[in-house]
Amino acid sequence: MVDGVVHQLEMTIAVGLLAGGERLPTEAELAAKLQVSTVTLRQALTVLRDRGLIETRRGRGGGSYVRDFGTADRERADAQLRTTSAEKLRDLGDLVGALTGAATRLAALRALPEDVDRLEDLARNFAEATRADVRRRADSRFHIELGAAAQSSHLTTLIVQAQAQVAPLLWDTDALDPHDAIREHTLIVEAIRNRDPDAAHRHALDHCARETRVLVDRHLALAAT
Repeated sequence: MVDGVVHQLEMTIAVGLLAGGERLPTEAELAAKLQVSTVTLRQALTVLRDRGLIETRRGRGGGSYVRDFGTADRERADAQLRTTSAEKLRDLGDLVGALTGAATRLAALRALPEDVDRLEDLARNFAEATRADVRRRADSRFHIELGAAAQSSHLTTLIVQAQAQVAPLLWDTDALDPHDAIREHTLIVEAIRNRDPDAAHRHALDHCARETRVLVDRHLALAAT
């Protein structure tokens, strides 16, 4: 049970749904949300604290906070990219593309008007972001919302898991031009709104394939140095 809570919170932090410096809900609130006892939650928080993912502050405004690594995020991403093979990065990209493509196709068939509005809002948040960590959160939420717009809880869960692996690598590299993603997000949302599953699927695959190429190129550059 403790391992499961740790895994859930790690994924939430990894995809940026909990930002660096953000305060966690109170133990009672978080335990109720995760449907576990406060004892189990405290044990999970201890594990996350030992791993350096959260910190506890005392006094006024005290509580558990997600650690804000700042520039260390880039260093950790580069270290992981350097040691992750190009084959594994391509395999991860294939997984993200398959999940995102499936979600986008289904979203074009099933999304409600309010689902499309949320996707537009998330795409706008990404376009207006000026920091890599904010872009990471906005992009992850966009991908996760595609699963929600597809009306598939299982698909959404799988997208969260995949984003937890790729998001920390993707948006902590200077090689990724946000303008490409802005254009691709716009095309995906337009296709979903127009109820065009083929176009939605094609744009999603193009989006994921380009991001995979960026990761592989960054890995090769790091490995060479």
